[in-house]
Amino acid sequence: MKQEKIHYYFQLPFQNDDVKTFDQWVRQTFQIMENVTLKQLNRDINIIVSPKFNYPQSWGNESPIRINLAMSSLLFWSQEVYQLAHEYCHVLINSPYNPQMRDEWFEEVICECASRFVLSKMNDDDYAKQNYTDSFINYEKALFNEKVFKFKKNALSNENSVVLTRLRQNHEWREPQKYLANMIYPLIAEDGAFWQSIIRLADFKNENTFMENLSDWYKKSPAPSKQQISKIIELFQQ
Repeated sequence: MKQEKIHYYFQLPFQNDDVKTFDQWVRQTFQIMENVTLKQLNRDINIIVSPKFNYPQSWGNESPIRINLAMSSLLFWSQEVYQLAHEYCHVLINSPYNPQMRDEWFEEVICECASRFVLSKMNDDDYAKQNYTDSFINYEKALFNEKVFKFKKNALSNENSVVLTRLRQNHEWREPQKYLANMIYPLIAEDGAFWQSIIRLADFKNENTFMENLSDWYKKSPAPSKQQISKIIELFQQ
């Protein structure tokens, strides 16, 4: 992502040095995601940061692309990376949100995993190692301790299950999504090739069952990512 393509709008007090560090983590986040997905965007991106936002959001189909970060300080770097990686994951997938596909809730799970992946990789950065030792990785580890909604994994293979119905009705139901991310992320954490597959999530269809959508995702994805997708599918068959 070229420097002139990113534009910041801060709706909170800040110092110039804060912006410089904030910008460094933005570019590192984008670079990590672009390196593993093999997809680079050359469109302008507006990043708006405000404590008034209830939650982060992104609009990948707008020009310029827009990403909202819900932050009360530019100094919360781990929170910045966590929110930005999630939203940039959505932007790279670029699903057709109008109309929204009923199984797009699963994209939220994968983008939650993207946040964890980028946080773990951020510690490979020399500047992070020297100045913020383990802060990103500790934030990532803490995500596994957040409140979740547990359910039987094979419920997602049943089109009539209460959990699947509720997930389709409310794509922002975070507790079960985080529960799934806790199980899926360890399956994909070690091999960055998985992320080459995420753009195919935009191909989910309403006429398919959830498991059929996963099967199509597997078929359409590049060979290097198929093993990890297969593990995810097996998870829901247990």
